[in-house]
Amino acid sequence: MQIRVLDATAIREVLSMDRCIELMRRAFEMVATGETIQPVRQALGTPDGRGVVGWMPGYTARPEWLGIKVISVFPSNFGTAFGSHQGMVLLFEAAHGSPVAVLEAGTLTAIRTAAATAVATDVLAPAGARSLGILGYGEQAETHIDALLRVRPFELISIWGRDLHRAARFAARSSERFGVRAVAVADAREAAHADVICAVTAATDPILHGAWLHAGQHLNLVGSSVPTAAEADEETIARGRLFVDFRESALALSGEFRRAKARGLVTDEAIVGCVGDVIVGKVAARAAPTDITVFKSLGMASEDLVASDFVYREAARRGLGVLLDWSSPAESH
Repeated sequence: MQIRVLDATAIREVLSMDRCIELMRRAFEMVATGETIQPVRQALGTPDGRGVVGWMPGYTARPEWLGIKVISVFPSNFGTAFGSHQGMVLLFEAAHGSPVAVLEAGTLTAIRTAAATAVATDVLAPAGARSLGILGYGEQAETHIDALLRVRPFELISIWGRDLHRAARFAARSSERFGVRAVAVADAREAAHADVICAVTAATDPILHGAWLHAGQHLNLVGSSVPTAAEADEETIARGRLFVDFRESALALSGEFRRAKARGLVTDEAIVGCVGDVIVGKVAARAAPTDITVFKSLGMASEDLVASDFVYREAARRGLGVLLDWSSPAESH
């Protein structure tokens, strides 16, 4: 038996953003149609709060795979030689449980997270959205601009971060790379005026407030992924029409939702549905054009498995990666 090992270079070569957006749409659909098994992500943090390691097992029926992602998240790595997300996805075939692939998880996660946000934006945001507000300028900010421009023809991108000079440098690079006007703003409120807002920060407490929002907007909350952190305040959740990737994860892990619920501003029924529910027609994206839609992204094992399936098969077709002999106990006799 052999295992194919695929590094970041191989994943970038194989997994285009356009293709990954298609794959994430399928992952959302499978959640809505009950074709996945996804235990809520577990995590273990360092005693000093420097970082966490999390594990996300899962099963998908179409294509049929078992797998698990093990990944560390160390936000302070930003600006260093180390990525903020490091780890691997282990892919097992479902007939006999044999491991077939190991994939570098940081790159895969960055692409699939942005692609999932793009699908949610395409499904939930107004068709006429032309301005984008990005809160954050880290690793996920660039991939999200790349992905979101593929679902809406944004004409202006406003970028906010705690360091205005860094935000300005990031805006200049974004303008050059994507051919769209991108500007740094000194106040997060300015970015929050956009038709679509995307928060991709490491904030533990809100940097976005519901009082700033206006009718018809769409908001993506992507950066915080543990119940003790929230990028948006409780009023944002109370005002918004809330959609999630996976309901059980949102109930357990969304800091924004849990804070609003603890204050008595919302109940579990405030979660209108999963993005997949909208795609398959179970629920409507908007009850009225004035609704403020909110997508809370926490990531799903099904996203990792669907993306890994494509990367594994395409890499095998192209002869990419390193093949390792991996004998099972039965084979060693």
